[in-house]
Amino acid sequence: MVEAALIAWFPVTGGLFMVFRPHIATAISLVFGVALLPSLRAIGMPVMPDLTQYTVPVIGCTVMTAAMHGQKLTRAGPGRGPEILVGLMIFGALVTNLTNMDPQVFGPNVLPGLSPTDTVNDGLKMLIDWALPFYLGRALVRTKEQGIDVLKVLAMAGLFYVPFVLVELQTGPLFHALVYGAQPSPSTFWHSLKYGGYRPNVLMNHGLVLSAFMLYCTLAWVGLTRIRQKPFGLPSGPVSWLMAVVVVFCKSRAVWLYGLGTIPLLFLGRARHALLLAAIMSAVILGYPFLRSLDLLPIKEIAEIAGEYAGADAAASLTQRTDTEDEVLARTAERYFFGWGGYSRYWVYDPYTGAPLSVMDGMWVVIFGTGGLFRFLMLFSFLLLPPVYAWRRCRRIRSPVAQTVVATMSWIVVLRVFDMLPNSTIDPYLTFLGGAVFGVAQYESRRPAASPPKKRPKNPARPEDPPAPSTGSASLAAGLGAGPDRRR
Repeated sequence: MVEAALIAWFPVTGGLFMVFRPHIATAISLVFGVALLPSLRAIGMPVMPDLTQYTVPVIGCTVMTAAMHGQKLTRAGPGRGPEILVGLMIFGALVTNLTNMDPQVFGPNVLPGLSPTDTVNDGLKMLIDWALPFYLGRALVRTKEQGIDVLKVLAMAGLFYVPFVLVELQTGPLFHALVYGAQPSPSTFWHSLKYGGYRPNVLMNHGLVLSAFMLYCTLAWVGLTRIRQKPFGLPSGPVSWLMAVVVVFCKSRAVWLYGLGTIPLLFLGRARHALLLAAIMSAVILGYPFLRSLDLLPIKEIAEIAGEYAGADAAASLTQRTDTEDEVLARTAERYFFGWGGYSRYWVYDPYTGAPLSVMDGMWVVIFGTGGLFRFLMLFSFLLLPPVYAWRRCRRIRSPVAQTVVATMSWIVVLRVFDMLPNSTIDPYLTFLGGAVFGVAQYESRRPAASPPKKRPKNPARPEDPPAPSTGSASLAAGLGAGPDRRR
């Protein structure tokens, strides 16, 4: 069933491109690919990265876009945007592999050195995980109308998940085993026990991932409320409140804090101020490893506060994560700039038994240990550049609707990258959103303001001109309430 679902997503993606416009088809494939395909399952491939819920939608969308809308990809100019940083990451991967050809021995545990095949696999993985979804977003999502379409796809995906979340609040993790025959991992059930009940997973690999997903969908609803959009005629304001309540039911303390900070900001604040705060947050995230290396963050005090207000489990979890970060930072200091490469060579092991002593959670520390400071700076700069770029371009964006669309997507992107500090996830639809932020901010900042209609002199003898016929759209955007593409 797992292999059939992953392979079947290729023709599903092809069908989406036959029915919908490319930006909508891509958004549906990426978002629902993560939401519906099996978690922590893969079809092994030689040299290439494995086929997973993350890679299959990206490959399918790239192939279909190139086949049916290749002019959009060429018009965007490969290498003219932030994805050039991924190219530098691939160069850094080559250096990493050349400097890590020596095996590492920890008692009976021997970690192999890297080979040219690892370089190819590493480069292809970076291309599929990061560069391609971003480039699709930058090339396909240009106007504010297209940005609204993407927000509506994300919003409707969250609403689709609501009944399944409510069921698993009562039954515990159910649907992944029901659909795919087993839970994502042996620890899924125990991780779902939270606050005297269950934390839902649905088809996600962990309750934290589901909680973040539902928050991102809620932020999409909040943004649609600000611009008075009603997908399929649904009142976006009440649905936003419903989604916020469901986020609370997902029982993730970190996501609660994210929501408390961002939902009021997007619902009540001005788009320019929201973008400024997103840019500031981006700078803080990028400086996190330096702050940790110099011991400038009050980790002990934060752990004490967490223990006082969130319980001993929260304090223990935070302490474990920071201890792991310290261990990896100390080991990576030996190969600081380009890291240790793959095969978990950057982990800390018992020198006698070879047993691993590290427990990896945060994506940033995985990136730092694997590719060193260089890979961390390239990847996180790549992910955080769109919100900063949008803030710099905000004053040139004349449409308040476009500003709100960009601010909403920017905060989803910033929260995703911030969550990569304590947690690890790929989720290509979020990278696609980063490309969409860049594309909409770039296009709308150059879009001329609509000139007011000229007053026609009164002439009783001249009949009024007939109204121009409206141009409909046979795409999902029409059903969601957005207008057709507006091309210059």
